[in-house]
Amino acid sequence: MTTRITVDSGKCVGAGLCTVAPGYFDLGSEGRVILLREGDVPEEDLGAVTDAATMCPAEAIRISSERS
Repeated sequence: MTTRITVDSGKCVGAGLCTVAPGYFDLGSEGRVILLREGDVPEEDLGAVTDAATMCPAEAIRISSERS
């Protein structure tokens, strides 16, 4: 299974809750989410990435899974 992340920085309200996954998300100079790491999310990082997406009040982070 391949798990990928997409972000919509236009929806971001700058709450910063996404930084619970610091290797994947940060707030850029405009205070909006930026994706730091693209590609497949390893199993060991999936919990933190899922938490970040779930906690985002603007739903600016999406996680998708597909069979590889």
